[in-house]
Amino acid sequence: MIGETVAAVSTPAGKGGIAVIRISGEKSAEILNRCFVAKKSPVEAPRRAVFGTVVNGEETVDTGIAVFFSEGASFTGEASAEISCHGGTAVTKAVLEAVFKAGATPADAGEFTRRAFVNGRLTLSEAEAVGRLIDADTDSRRRLASNALRGSLREKTEGIRNSLLDVLSALYAVIDYPDEDIGNEGEEQIEGVLADNIAALNALLRTYKTGSAVADGVVTVICGSPNCGKSTLYNLLCKEEKAIVTDVAGTTRDTLWETVDAGGITLRLADTAGIREADNVVESIGVDRARDAMHKAQLVISVFDGSRELNDDERELLGELSTLSAARIAVINKSDTETFKVCSEIERVNDKTVIMSAKHGEGEDDLFEAIGALFNEDKISLSSDAVIWEARHKAAVESVIALLTDARDALVFGDPADAVCTLCESALSELSLIDGRGVTEDIVSRIFARFCVGK
Repeated sequence: MIGETVAAVSTPAGKGGIAVIRISGEKSAEILNRCFVAKKSPVEAPRRAVFGTVVNGEETVDTGIAVFFSEGASFTGEASAEISCHGGTAVTKAVLEAVFKAGATPADAGEFTRRAFVNGRLTLSEAEAVGRLIDADTDSRRRLASNALRGSLREKTEGIRNSLLDVLSALYAVIDYPDEDIGNEGEEQIEGVLADNIAALNALLRTYKTGSAVADGVVTVICGSPNCGKSTLYNLLCKEEKAIVTDVAGTTRDTLWETVDAGGITLRLADTAGIREADNVVESIGVDRARDAMHKAQLVISVFDGSRELNDDERELLGELSTLSAARIAVINKSDTETFKVCSEIERVNDKTVIMSAKHGEGEDDLFEAIGALFNEDKISLSSDAVIWEARHKAAVESVIALLTDARDALVFGDPADAVCTLCESALSELSLIDGRGVTEDIVSRIFARFCVGK
């Protein structure tokens, strides 16, 4: 599709106040002039909104506003145009058809952002952030994507890249002029630069746990015995009544899933059936599903009724929790009751223990703090710190760290300059995978295939 002039609706499908049709490619001006009539063509006044009429041949389709962007001044870097029309489904379709009739080709998914990447307007990580920002359904996901789109990750990797280029320049000089020795001072300086970069990359690598927890979400299961307050906690975290809450044991039979923002960490949250020995066939299936979800989870929040002593089912649950590889938080619920007390058996099995009254919302901030301590222990700012969130980023950073460590060791052990240089060049190549300079066409295509049409 690159090279053709493409068009698509960039606003969501359905009825709305307006719809926006985006056009991009070298024939944008010609196409716009064919389908949009005004007293003064938008092409003659780039980046200014012009009111006019959308036409399809001799037919008047709609009135609206058009803006033209010259090459180099648009999101994609190409000559582009946007037509804002009335937002009905039929009229939007008719305006898009008029644009196609004027010479545009239907855009593929992610076509406009991909062109921005190809034309150097965005790095690949920034392009990925565009997709994440569009899909963001929690505030933490929005902040992560918005920060990446503003270039925080690009700035961090670009700084490391520039310092490695300085190291390579010094090494090239030694290779080209073998009579000129680096000297002890030069070796120490290069070793210091490599050590600083390794430290910076290790710090960046540590952000992956938080970044992926926000971007992809932590698979989290709420479990416990019947009537301990699991569904009440689930509803509290969801901020609405998602699960039915009654005094009848076994009310929750199936596993319910919802995505929630828990103090900056995204949880893919599941409420499960109460875990106990069940005679009822349907409830027994729910209990089996609850146990299966626990063993597949990344975080298990076990809820206990603090108004009474532990029962046999709960002691069995504690034994099962101790075998899990997932992070574990215990919520001792019903702190508002007169008989409430904390059980040390619960604290021993779990990574964190939180006292709550899920019914009244007391202790919710403590729960968020406990989740943050497990998945954002470095207190990373999603709004300002450079953060990696894709497995592709993590693999590239790990590879660069290994190569730079080998380069530093080779320098210390007195290996030839060209050996150190080769390792640094390989590290630079791996680093470029993050911003897209060295990625294959297949990887690029997979990334943009996840985008919606029109972006």
